[in-house]
Amino acid sequence: MSPVLLVTHSDDWVADHVRRWHPPGWVELWMVASTRLGDGWAWLAVVLAAGAGGGTASRTLAETLAAVVVVNAVQVAVKHACRRPRPSAASPLGVTAPDRFSFPSGHAMNAFAAAALVSVHVSAAGPLAFAAAASVAASRVVLQLHYVSDVVAGAVLGSALAVGVSALLCP
Repeated sequence: MSPVLLVTHSDDWVADHVRRWHPPGWVELWMVASTRLGDGWAWLAVVLAAGAGGGTASRTLAETLAAVVVVNAVQVAVKHACRRPRPSAASPLGVTAPDRFSFPSGHAMNAFAAAALVSVHVSAAGPLAFAAAASVAASRVVLQLHYVSDVVAGAVLGSALAVGVSALLCP
């Protein structure tokens, strides 16, 4: 089986199981809260923290803002190039998708990019930041707005782009 067919088969298998799963109420609340964190609050927190930092605050703020622009420009370009339809336009919990396309997950890209920058600048906070990013990514699958490969690709792209911007701007 080709790698593309294997990924598609796996995505469909997981999506089918998620559609049939009825999570407990606390999981539903957690997933909706996590997906809302991925709406941009993670970036806002990183930008505010970067601006409030010590002597290198302006440099860190510029790096963060550059990462926001790069990550979101790449996300929009890749989504429109791939044009993969979402598993569902709206989740059973009433969360709607911000656009028509699924690949890659913009929420995962942004959450993992923010987590990567947090990890670069405040390494002790890295594990918590990546745990929050993983929760955002998982929420997109549980809410039936993305396939697993969408969030994995978003996590890898977001992390790589943020670390790349950081390396270019703050060698």
